[in-house]
Amino acid sequence: MPLVTSGELMKDAMKREYAVGAFNAINMETAQAIVAAAHAEKSPLILQVTETTLKYTEPEPLVACIHELIKESTIPVALHLDHGRSFEIVMRFLRMGFSSVMMDGSLQEDGKTPRTTEENLEVTRQAVEAAHALGVSAEGEIGRLGQVSDEQSEEILTDPEEAAQFVEATGVDLLAVAIGTTHGLYKGTPKIYTDRVAEIRERTDMPLVMHGGTGVPDEDVVEGVKNGIRKINIDTQMRVACHEALWKIMNEIEGEYKQADAAGEPRKYDIRRLLAPARDAIQEVVAEKMRLFGCAGKA
Repeated sequence: MPLVTSGELMKDAMKREYAVGAFNAINMETAQAIVAAAHAEKSPLILQVTETTLKYTEPEPLVACIHELIKESTIPVALHLDHGRSFEIVMRFLRMGFSSVMMDGSLQEDGKTPRTTEENLEVTRQAVEAAHALGVSAEGEIGRLGQVSDEQSEEILTDPEEAAQFVEATGVDLLAVAIGTTHGLYKGTPKIYTDRVAEIRERTDMPLVMHGGTGVPDEDVVEGVKNGIRKINIDTQMRVACHEALWKIMNEIEGEYKQADAAGEPRKYDIRRLLAPARDAIQEVVAEKMRLFGCAGKA
């Protein structure tokens, strides 16, 4: 099945009120795990590559691998740029055949300094225009992701009225919203403002996106989907599962090394023995999230 756009996936998600899982790939094994989980769960899929992956590897070979993985796919898959920080980055990923892109204009290119609302509107509008010219869906972000605590004001949350103005001014197909989630692991139990999701949905009638899905309590995920979340990003939980699987197999191998050393036998080194369990652990996480989000069985 050829690639579809995230906008196409959102149509059914909006109609049947579920969220599509969006999972980040950084190498062949993570991509294999994500695609395998989607097939096993019969789930539509948004497979993502982040701009920050550029610091790890040139994305073109990875993207070529992903294209091969999904070429014979029997499920609908959108290939999505997650958190593009500049118009130039968006264009680079469009040239690689991505069917969906995110222009994160909420922050400057350093990924830390906030942009003004006007700057966000302009850079997002330009990216949306370029994406739509190629028949590609575009996601934007309004508000600022971050865990709201006693020390941090609720002012970072997405304002429903500003969200409506942003959608109208930019023409985005999906809208990432700040509702108390954050990237990475949380300090304690996060407070997720699912009521804010309902308010934004009423003002925008848009597919809304939850970033920072790892660590959000299941009940908040379910409530968020009920109130209008239609795409949920997961990355950190996949990393945790990968690390834990690697530690486990490395401990087993370390024991075997000691036995081999004591017997005067050479050690055996097999990278596949490390990567296969890690891949399986990632696949299990992805499948579990697809069932939670309600997208399992929807392909």
